[in-house]
Amino acid sequence: MQLLLNRDKMIVLIKLDRVTYEKISALVKDGKYPSIESFLDIAVKNQLLLEGEEKTHATRQNISHDTGKEKFSLSLPSQQPKTVPPPSPEESIKNAPLWGQINRLGPAKFVLRILLNGLVSSDDNTLDLKKFSAEVAERATEFRLFAKRKDKKSRVRGEYLYVGFPKKDPFSQQRFLNYYVGKAPLQKWTDSVLLGLGLADIVEAEDGSRVIGITDAGLKFSMFNSPLIDEFLLKEKQISLPFSDEEISFLIDQIRSFRPGEFEFLKFVLTSIRNGADIPTKLKDKVFDFLKNKDLQIKLSEKVAITMMVGAVGRLVEMGFIRIEKEAQKSKYILTDKVEALVGKF
Repeated sequence: MQLLLNRDKMIVLIKLDRVTYEKISALVKDGKYPSIESFLDIAVKNQLLLEGEEKTHATRQNISHDTGKEKFSLSLPSQQPKTVPPPSPEESIKNAPLWGQINRLGPAKFVLRILLNGLVSSDDNTLDLKKFSAEVAERATEFRLFAKRKDKKSRVRGEYLYVGFPKKDPFSQQRFLNYYVGKAPLQKWTDSVLLGLGLADIVEAEDGSRVIGITDAGLKFSMFNSPLIDEFLLKEKQISLPFSDEEISFLIDQIRSFRPGEFEFLKFVLTSIRNGADIPTKLKDKVFDFLKNKDLQIKLSEKVAITMMVGAVGRLVEMGFIRIEKEAQKSKYILTDKVEALVGKF
């Protein structure tokens, strides 16, 4: 049996055996489909969807891609690579908080896992920065699409797992690379969070190219079990927070020792919320006053203060120290039990 289908001015010739044709005809006769053409159209679209899901599943299991000789992955490798010394930031950088547009730290763990596996595959202590950045941009964009599909829908806005990961456009991807990979040795307080927290370093190779390596701290952090990667992404399990308690404890210790300005700022935000500045307008004023006494090397404005506040709140929400509650159209910040459990650290 042959059918000529006219779909959006495209004529498709489909050949069916009689048994298949009669089965489809019976479904149409029973009113389950308006026509044979409608059935075939739905069947084709379903198959395309299935193929896409299978491709996504394969990507999720491997999250790997060949760029030259390196094969990158997100799973924990059985080996550990050689490390590089951490960057040596100036005091002005160490004593400044992270830039507010870096409102999540989970993407840093994601990038470190790719770096970890790339180094193991290359059997070297550095990777070419250009190739590595291209790989990260692709994998991070894939993760955002996956997380938007698979994350539970009950999260309050601001707690979504895909926040911080890039959209599929060059501008978004480049911004992600600037904040979560870096493009030069650490020079400004707004530079990459990997370098800013001493988890990786970028240096110039003998041939003049830029290379990236992982530090001892970055290696330790990347080897922790990750709810975001090992549970949510690779096993498709729902999670409450992107970080484990072990990862959070490590991050706090690393921030306090390598970036004391960030530690001071997070502590100030938590203290301000505890003392009553628990809505954005009140907290913004407190943050503005706090930043007046900091050398941020940029002109302080209300917009900058809001950016810094949103960034700090985002990082604290991600680590489970703050919960956002909605009252009508307004947000209210609530401190969680994790703050009390780690009050010694704060």
